[in-house]
Amino acid sequence: DKHLYNDINPEKKKKLRKILFGVAIGVYILFSLLWVIFVLPYNIGDNGAICDIATAFYRNDESMLDSINFYAGLPIRTYMQMYHQQIPLAFLFSIFLKMFNIARPEFIRGFNVMFNILSVISLYLITCHLSKKCKPNKPLFLFLILTFVTLPMVATFIYGDWPALALCLLSVYFMMKYVETKTKKWSIFGAICSSFAFMFRMNSLIFVIATVIYLVLDFIHEFTKNERKENVIKGLIILLYIIITILPSSMIKTLYLKKYHLDPNIEYPNISYILMAMEEGPRANGWYKEERGEYALQNSDAAKDEYKEEIKERLQYFVKNPGYTFKFYIDKITSMWTENTYSAVRVNAIGPYEFLEDMTEPLLFYQKMLLVLTSVCTLVVLIQNRKNISLDIIFLLTIFIGGFLFHILWEAKSRYIIPYIVILIPIASIQISKFKKK
Repeated sequence: DKHLYNDINPEKKKKLRKILFGVAIGVYILFSLLWVIFVLPYNIGDNGAICDIATAFYRNDESMLDSINFYAGLPIRTYMQMYHQQIPLAFLFSIFLKMFNIARPEFIRGFNVMFNILSVISLYLITCHLSKKCKPNKPLFLFLILTFVTLPMVATFIYGDWPALALCLLSVYFMMKYVETKTKKWSIFGAICSSFAFMFRMNSLIFVIATVIYLVLDFIHEFTKNERKENVIKGLIILLYIIITILPSSMIKTLYLKKYHLDPNIEYPNISYILMAMEEGPRANGWYKEERGEYALQNSDAAKDEYKEEIKERLQYFVKNPGYTFKFYIDKITSMWTENTYSAVRVNAIGPYEFLEDMTEPLLFYQKMLLVLTSVCTLVVLIQNRKNISLDIIFLLTIFIGGFLFHILWEAKSRYIIPYIVILIPIASIQISKFKKK
């Protein structure tokens, strides 16, 4: 940076930086749009079912729920019955279709691009917010986020991951603004973003819990400085944040379960995901197993009891064999964090795009280097600022640690860890001080 702008006056430096920033963002947007226009994988599995349900909601055609099968020969009505948490997601996707009066779910890929750009902007805002206490390295930030190429690549996957990520990151920024300024409107904006994120993806609950911890820590830190009235208001804001985040999703689920005559007491047993997380599998330790998932889907009541017993047996085996347990979880963690295509090649190669498999090795290599760079920079920043780590940085680290620990205990997919990599980028983008010779 110093050599690039060395012979340019400050005003021209500023202008040149803006031009380079605009060009970089423009290239990123162009690549994202071209990718979702020309790479069109088939919609199968969960995303296929979500697309069909969203289309049924858009057309208000209940017959589609019984005429279209999604998995193991079961109609998508059964999918709605078993996966209640997907109803708000399908509802929001149907809103997208209604906005433009288009009955093709593939159109939603364009919204994924928009949300990915919002993720970039939100991360930039978070980085700028951190700069009030730490000097940022903005060129490094742009490099880390704009060359994280799997993020625009997975925009073809029609699911709630990318809208939820963008809204969670925007909520993080708004809550940081609230804690800094004590202006209540920022907390409301943050709660609304979290509410939509939770509707898009239930895993957003990790961000929500981290936000509550962040607000509680701020409450404790300011407790003795504030008057009683201010402390009561801050406590109410925390409670209101939780209610605004959780309530809309629950209301939508209840409404659609009643509308389509579905039983709210019957659903897919989440215990299945916990058991899969503890077993060896064909992909890797703790990854999704079709036979487990299909059995639980077709025999939910029986699976609840049987899987509880199997979890107890597995825990006993872990306790009696600590060496095996340690290796099992090391392999599981490694399999998630070193599959650095994050399923981008796999989801895009479903269809007439087998040639994308040739991208796997170079993409793996590059994204591994990017992950190492992000992790090393984050670690160095934390070491150098260990005596003065701000509450905002603790907030970001809480999200990362929460996501890391949760996905040790939950069924694994490499796609799941993308949010917990990008949340480190603002920390990694803090200027690293020069090491002094002793």
